[in-house]
Amino acid sequence: MAVRVQLDRFENGGWAVLLLYPEGRRTFGVPRELLPEGCAPGQVFEVRFERDDAETARCAAQNRRLLEDLLRRSGEDEL
Repeated sequence: MAVRVQLDRFENGGWAVLLLYPEGRRTFGVPRELLPEGCAPGQVFEVRFERDDAETARCAAQNRRLLEDLLRRSGEDEL
């Protein structure tokens, strides 16, 4: 899925403010370093969101392991 955004401005602290394009009703900030070098306010970009099923599964497994470890530790404290 792709969405178009327009660079509205740069803010102090290294953030870029983007507008959904062409509507311009919603804004959101992203770290400036995620944008191509040399970009300027007014430029329009296409942003793609792609699901990473393998990474999602890896994160879910890691979270399960961490939760199980925490539950084991809390059970040890009760003994």
